[in-house]
Amino acid sequence: MFVYHELISTTKEYMSCVTAVDGEWLAELCPMCFSIKESFESALKRRQMERLNAAALEKKMEERKRREEEAAKQERKKRLLLQNKELTGRSSAVATPGRLANATPKFMPKKRGRIEL
Repeated sequence: MFVYHELISTTKEYMSCVTAVDGEWLAELCPMCFSIKESFESALKRRQMERLNAAALEKKMEERKRREEEAAKQERKKRLLLQNKELTGRSSAVATPGRLANATPKFMPKKRGRIEL
């Protein structure tokens, strides 16, 4: 395919400012004006490749979804373990008036041998 600027008609036709152009370039630059006719074989191969690409993409999406679900499941397990550690790590304190906040009264057995009045 050729693109020319000027056509000179004499006994013969002459073109000036001529450039060779690949048809695919025109279809790529202006798809509204130009299109490339596909042969039956190329159209068949294109459709087959599209199906294979769609199947591969779907498989990747399923794998990604499975990995995300697995990660969410692991995250839930971690949160539950942290909650259990927090609950078991807590100790109960006895509040006694007149003592420090964290201090608890200690049991002091009476000593034998003393007589208290």
